[in-house]
Amino acid sequence: RTTMRAKEKVNVLMVDDEPAKLLTYEAILAELGENLIPAKSGSEALELLLKNDVAVVLTDVSMPGMDGFELADTIHQHPRFQQMAIIFISAVCLSDLDRLKGYQTGAVDYISVPLIPELLRAKVSVFAELHRRAQQLIGLNRELVRLSNSLIAAQDNERRRIARAMHDGLGQELSAAKMVLDGILSQGEPSAAEKTLAAADASAMLERALLQVRSISHLLHPPLLDEVGLSSAVAWFLEGFTKRSGISTSLDLQPPQFPRFAPELETAMFRIVQEALNNVFRHSAARNTWIALK
Repeated sequence: RTTMRAKEKVNVLMVDDEPAKLLTYEAILAELGENLIPAKSGSEALELLLKNDVAVVLTDVSMPGMDGFELADTIHQHPRFQQMAIIFISAVCLSDLDRLKGYQTGAVDYISVPLIPELLRAKVSVFAELHRRAQQLIGLNRELVRLSNSLIAAQDNERRRIARAMHDGLGQELSAAKMVLDGILSQGEPSAAEKTLAAADASAMLERALLQVRSISHLLHPPLLDEVGLSSAVAWFLEGFTKRSGISTSLDLQPPQFPRFAPELETAMFRIVQEALNNVFRHSAARNTWIALK
């Protein structure tokens, strides 16, 4: 994916009042494979700049109306374009004072006429690649923020699920057991039969509570995942999933003697299977599901 992104085209804005020169720039830069956008004046260049994400501006210094220096100054006054790369092309030998003026407006580089095609391509290529990398970094940062938000949401959902399981199941069983035991204490001198019956009820409730604790613990991180491996943990989860949901499951392992992997990989794969089946249960209304690990 990174390689594909690295080849995405960027926009190069070429500004010159002479159409023949624009054709020359286009012919020289064509082999870079970027999007070349021509503009015949400074004002047209500004309009195009507002409508396109431009990597580098290639502009003639001497143009009627708005010259290259004025164009560069106007571009860099805009908050969006303060770091815009600009290359000046000059047909006359510029003095040091002219060059200083250009740098003060934010010019990046100068190229003199007659043009050396290799030099022009090299300079434009460098700035295009810098822009491409910057855009990739922005995209990666956005993806990182999205994944971070997704992780926070997933953690919150998991906490809510555990809280519900503890409150609705474990909490009720423990509360019921406490009520039974409190009832024995409040009866004064209960008979042996009453004590035996109440103790049996409380014991059964506590046993169900222990089973729920074990189930919650195993779902959070199955011991089988560490002790035996991914294939056994998935098979155990599928068995419990079928009992809880009534959805028939089938597991295809390739190879049948499934190997062990790094702990973090096995955990990640188990969570993928777990989340996929939870989605099947919540959204599909399916009667059967198949899982293949290869």
